[in-house]
Amino acid sequence: MSEPSQSSGCFTLILTLVAAIFGSFMAAFSTSSSLSITPTEIVIHVSLAPVGTFTTDELQHAATVITKRLNGLDLSTATVEIIADKSINLGLPQVENLDDILATLSARGLLEFVDFSDVPNIGEWKDREIVTTGQGEHPISDTAFKNPVTNAPFETVLTGEGVQSATSLLNQDFGGQWQVSVEFTDEAGKILGDYTSAHLGKPLGIVLDGKVLSVPTIQAEISTQAVIAGNFTEQETKRLAVQLGSGALPFEMQVESVQ
Repeated sequence: MSEPSQSSGCFTLILTLVAAIFGSFMAAFSTSSSLSITPTEIVIHVSLAPVGTFTTDELQHAATVITKRLNGLDLSTATVEIIADKSINLGLPQVENLDDILATLSARGLLEFVDFSDVPNIGEWKDREIVTTGQGEHPISDTAFKNPVTNAPFETVLTGEGVQSATSLLNQDFGGQWQVSVEFTDEAGKILGDYTSAHLGKPLGIVLDGKVLSVPTIQAEISTQAVIAGNFTEQETKRLAVQLGSGALPFEMQVESVQ
């Protein structure tokens, strides 16, 4: 019987080494694939701080509202954290429209239906900033107008806290105007319905973040549904719909840093 040749042994050794190298390569490839970056990775860190004085409870409420707004923007993977009871830190995935998102998150988003029934010169009030009872401990500004008849804050009939849902839409019946369709809860609808039925023919102010959008005359009872119009762009109505659907912040917030 002849002994195995030396060349045959070398060939077997080469095959073994090739198999080992190929196995190591596949294991490394499998490991690197499992560590690939996903679209939900947090890459942007933003710090938001309240404007003016505030309480711990208000800051906690603000964090809850911001979380709802992030969900409304399809950014549920974002993180929200209160830092030292002073600010709110956000962790956001990579986005293209960061400025619009930050504007949506930081604006107060306070919608109010305001009693204008005794106010003269209604046509002069559009786009003015006013102080209302609905603004609570955080009025819009020190220079905003009060009710000229009472020299006191305007009376708020209903705030956006009663909003159940809000949707951006293009109204083709009014020259292709972008608007926000709002649906109220039953409780809020009763408040607005009782007021409007008792004030037919009187003006009602629609106010957003202290600014008068319009002062329409009440033509019929308004209860669970209303439309908010104000020469908005499509982006503005989408932003407003998210804010109204998530509730108002107790105060305005400002962006301290973006990393």
